[in-house]
Amino acid sequence: MKLGEFSMKSIPESGVVFGPYDEKDLFYIEKSKLYGSLGTGLKTVEFVRRTKTGVLFVEAKTNVPNPENKDSSEEKREKFEEFYTDVPDKFVDSLEIYTAAILKRYGDTSEIGENLSLVDLKDKKLTFALVVTNPAAQIEWLAPIKAELEERLRRWMKIWDIDVVVLNQDLAKRWGLIQNPAD
Repeated sequence: MKLGEFSMKSIPESGVVFGPYDEKDLFYIEKSKLYGSLGTGLKTVEFVRRTKTGVLFVEAKTNVPNPENKDSSEEKREKFEEFYTDVPDKFVDSLEIYTAAILKRYGDTSEIGENLSLVDLKDKKLTFALVVTNPAAQIEWLAPIKAELEERLRRWMKIWDIDVVVLNQDLAKRWGLIQNPAD
């Protein structure tokens, strides 16, 4: 492929297939050389995708601890804390890596898509999207998960004017994030 040419890419993750997306609008951060070169201690979402109106930071999980059941046992409390510490860290680290790449803090930033500047992001909405891929996940289950993530990401929501969304498979399909199984 020549410089400036991009193709479509699908991302299999947590039992679903995201995309396909035009690679010029996609930073597959989790599998990127850039992320790998930064060493241990950082966490990332699956991918970052630019749209006409915003930038989505997408994390996929098959199962998510229910905040309403966190105190029913010590084991559930530990899993709850681990999950709700880990997932916000993935988002924040990804936001910082992505922004640093746009600022050209790294030698090779070709994996983030077309050449970007912070001016390109000025009017774009930043959204952290957690996709619960378990086919049994009901819409009613998503509100307490979203509330917990918003509580833990409150500082970054204020600083960056970020939206947090939690989607099940049906909502992710409506958002155009995942393919139907027959696709």
